[in-house]
Amino acid sequence: MLSEREAAKYPFIKEGIRLVDELNLSLEELADPSYRRVIDRAAERVKEAIIAGVVSFNLADPLTELLSYPVAAMFVSQINENFLSRRYSLAEAVRVYNLLQDEHVNRVIQIGRDEFNWKIRREPESIDGILHMYKIWFPDYLRASSGFHEAKWKLVNRKMENGYVSITDNEAARLLQVEVENWVRERVEKPSNFKLPDSLQDRLDEIKKVFDENRSKMDRGGFPSEVINEAFPPCMNYCLEGLLSGRRASHMERFGLTSFLVNVGMPIEELVKLYVSVTDFDESLTRYQIEHIAGLRGTRTKYTPPTCATLRTHGICRNMDGICKTIVHPLSYYRKKAREIQKQKQTESEESKNSNKTTEE
Repeated sequence: MLSEREAAKYPFIKEGIRLVDELNLSLEELADPSYRRVIDRAAERVKEAIIAGVVSFNLADPLTELLSYPVAAMFVSQINENFLSRRYSLAEAVRVYNLLQDEHVNRVIQIGRDEFNWKIRREPESIDGILHMYKIWFPDYLRASSGFHEAKWKLVNRKMENGYVSITDNEAARLLQVEVENWVRERVEKPSNFKLPDSLQDRLDEIKKVFDENRSKMDRGGFPSEVINEAFPPCMNYCLEGLLSGRRASHMERFGLTSFLVNVGMPIEELVKLYVSVTDFDESLTRYQIEHIAGLRGTRTKYTPPTCATLRTHGICRNMDGICKTIVHPLSYYRKKAREIQKQKQTESEESKNSNKTTEE
């Protein structure tokens, strides 16, 4: 029998789901003051996802922690916002990733096998001085790692023997994070609009308020509301200039540029027009690919550009400047340069106002 504590740690586990089902709690029962801690914790989970991007774990009261997950998922599905569904799913998955760091090897294997039908086994070996604790069947590896674009995840860069890929402890946890994120998202993306008891509706309204207050910051990632071309990093300027000049771009260049422009806020329609107007790309296919990268299709994952290290590996890191030496990601460059530009404009505006004021006097 799975303990409540284990089920509270991993609410996606079948035995944990069964434990919740056996309680057979109705909405009216959950609205009773005796379950207030459960509702408090459920609301806290969603708020943590919104504000911090990761759900904490509090196992002092396992039953409360266990019951709070389905209530939190209900709150998310009631709000019925794709952006929140994706963010909450990722936040719960990161929570699991953090917990897995301290799990025994056999427990990780059990979760992979029992919950996600992985073929995985313990088979430690050192590869380039790094301990690889597990071997996982390559179709399972490919499915879970399909959204990763770092070179180290490519199958050609892995050791594979008899169909099994060697992975480290951290990599096993990362792959399980993906599985959990997909599992949660499949459930919270299904909209629900049934009427809630007043006490639950009040909590839902609180969450909606937090979501509305933080959405702009989350969606923009701290970026300015308008796209600032002058703040593009040299690597993205290289990709953009190549596109506009008709140079044949590599897959990594197209992916890097598209994911960068999506994240800094270029509208999908403008992106589609950009590609179609300067290339012979098919418009419907181009739109599909862009919307996939933007998280509007497929797995609903919004992709970010590759890191600077990956761009260097693919020969895309060009014309480095002073800011490049202080960051490790093109979005960090854009954020930093945009702030400098905005600060400079603000200073110039204030100087202009002061100058006009002096002239008038």
